Amino acid sequence: MIIFTLALTVLLGFAALAIDMNHVVLNKARVQNSVDAAALAAAVVADSGKTTQEIANAALDSVKNYSSSAGNSEIAVTQNAVFGAGGSSLSLPLSDSATILIQFSNDPTVFPSSSFQRKNASGEFNDVYVRVQVTGVALDGFFVGLFNVNKSVSASAVAGPSSSVSSSSELCNLVPMAVCAKDSSDDEFGGYSDGDYQVLKESSWKDSDFNTPGNFQLLNFTGINDVAEQLAGGYDGCLSEGSVSVSTGVKGGLVKDGLNTRFGDYQGHNMSESDYPPDIYIKQANINTDDDGNITSDFTYVDYQQDIADGNYTEESGGVPGRRLLSVPIIDCSNNIGSGNGSGSNAEFNVVSVGCFFLSKKAPSNNSQNEPQIVYGEFNSDCLVNNATFPTTPSASGAYKIQLYKDPNSSGV
Repeated sequence: MIIFTLALTVLLGFAALAIDMNHVVLNKARVQNSVDAAALAAAVVADSGKTTQEIANAALDSVKNYSSSAGNSEIAVTQNAVFGAGGSSLSLPLSDSATILIQFSNDPTVFPSSSFQRKNASGEFNDVYVRVQVTGVALDGFFVGLFNVNKSVSASAVAGPSSSVSSSSELCNLVPMAVCAKDSSDDEFGGYSDGDYQVLKESSWKDSDFNTPGNFQLLNFTGINDVAEQLAGGYDGCLSEGSVSVSTGVKGGLVKDGLNTRFGDYQGHNMSESDYPPDIYIKQANINTDDDGNITSDFTYVDYQQDIADGNYTEESGGVPGRRLLSVPIIDCSNNIGSGNGSGSNAEFNVVSVGCFFLSKKAPSNNSQNEPQIVYGEFNSDCLVNNATFPTTPSASGAYKIQLYKDPNSSGV
């Protein structure tokens, strides 16, 4: 009986210790999920050109929202402070014991970074990587409390832009329109440079660079009747074969219904703000085309970024950053590989790259003689894409996504 009693005491002790350990592991996972979500949220805000203060508060808001959800009472945020302006490292208390640290870098492997710069010497925005660390989240004790031992968990995460897609990538979530490459040997940009203006959809197939009857630069992913939702951002498929089939027809109403959701215009096709939110900034450009076909604008993508960075704009309710940047296939129009004579709906072209085009203004409501439906885009070497396969070698420009990185400072916290 004595031996059994001693053994039972030991077994109960191990059982109690197991409860404590499982409790730590569970809450460690919860805190890790919280900082993962916070880092991603902060990196998205950073990508839209906001200040480090706004980026840090986006991470803080994410942690607060996560901690207030069911089952997270032990990681609740009890302090109401918010981040003020600061440098590359900002810190705040979350509770009596927990602290949140936000660090910024232009390199996902270096935190903190004394050389962090929001913009480069040319005034362009640098890639920003955000590290979020939450430490000292106190937990209730069970068996370990008998030994006066306190339990706490910590976690950290890094997020920022990925490497860029390449011509060999599986391309996803594109819009069903295309432009012809200026240089088909340039598999990164297709011969385009930052600030180049291009017509993304012509009002007449005779003016289109496709030079195939009935084609207005629209693509056929899953059927032309789906083009409205796909132009709004609803295409969730991928192109992995390296070529695209074009579609016939001007489809003016569908084009207007889809693209203009990005400006908060929901006049047709039963699309809602909850499914396809507007951009956060919907100011439109005035576009002019001279006799030589040169396109100019009074509101550029640089202006768009600068206004947001300076707070010199009215944020659209429910808006999402980057909705006006379209991921557009750049194709080799010199080589029609379609079946038969490759005309009309049989036209097919190889994809050279994916271009990022800033949607300068709304699409006209129809394609009339008084108001031809011409859609303008301004090329930008960077844009956010929802989904694709990404190479492992980082590059400074091109289509990319926001992703998590291994925290270089993580040591099991």
